[in-house]
Amino acid sequence: MTRPQIDVNYQFDHVMEGAILPDLDFLWNRMTDAIVETIAELPRGRLLDVGSGASKELVRLAKLGWEAWAVDPSAHMLGMSQMTGDEAHASIKLVRAIGEELPFADDSLDVVACQAALDHFSDRHAFMREAARVVKPDGRVVISLNNFEGLACKIGRALHPLARASRLHHCAEWPCWNIPPDHTFKGDWQVVKELGGPGLVLESAYGVSLLCMVYGWGHLLDLLPASVSKRLLRAADRFAQNRPAWSDVIVSVWRPA
Repeated sequence: MTRPQIDVNYQFDHVMEGAILPDLDFLWNRMTDAIVETIAELPRGRLLDVGSGASKELVRLAKLGWEAWAVDPSAHMLGMSQMTGDEAHASIKLVRAIGEELPFADDSLDVVACQAALDHFSDRHAFMREAARVVKPDGRVVISLNNFEGLACKIGRALHPLARASRLHHCAEWPCWNIPPDHTFKGDWQVVKELGGPGLVLESAYGVSLLCMVYGWGHLLDLLPASVSKRLLRAADRFAQNRPAWSDVIVSVWRPA
């Protein structure tokens, strides 16, 4: 089977226009914290971050004592990882490769992580097979994935015609439920539950953030005092933790079968 073509020279060459509202800012930071907190609870060892991007999570974990490896197909993104590590005085080992063909020996890693990158891979099932191959029998695979069937997306679809007609929200031209063109599949709770295949068993899953980019939500938070906005965002995040199907991002933890 032919795999979809992926961009092996990916760069951070596009950003959202306009101000970053509190809901999106919270989501970006909470995603990083969630992965770091989840992995930090595991016994320290050899950690591989696949589709590592700028390696914000990896740097924090390296400073906690993990042997940190970054894998990315893009030389530009590996350069970003190097800069992040150097600025934080953290040691990160860099490998240019694709997630579907990991250049690591069987049973050689304690944790394999993939933070919000799996839906950029050409073959998610090939990556999960590789993750199952390289992780130790008592190791873990930690995945975070955008949820395009969460509560925010469901509400967004319903309100989109009104928002677009009235121009009430800057996200009307880039709705939260619209799958970006560089994604190879649509992430949701059903997809997450089926990721493991025969090689990995789902140990736990939780949701991160709720209602991000719903029309009017970010603007309301922006009008409120910062302390009130933070409390509302944290409360929504706590609500989402036990409801991954509703959340903005789903974090799943897998063990070898």
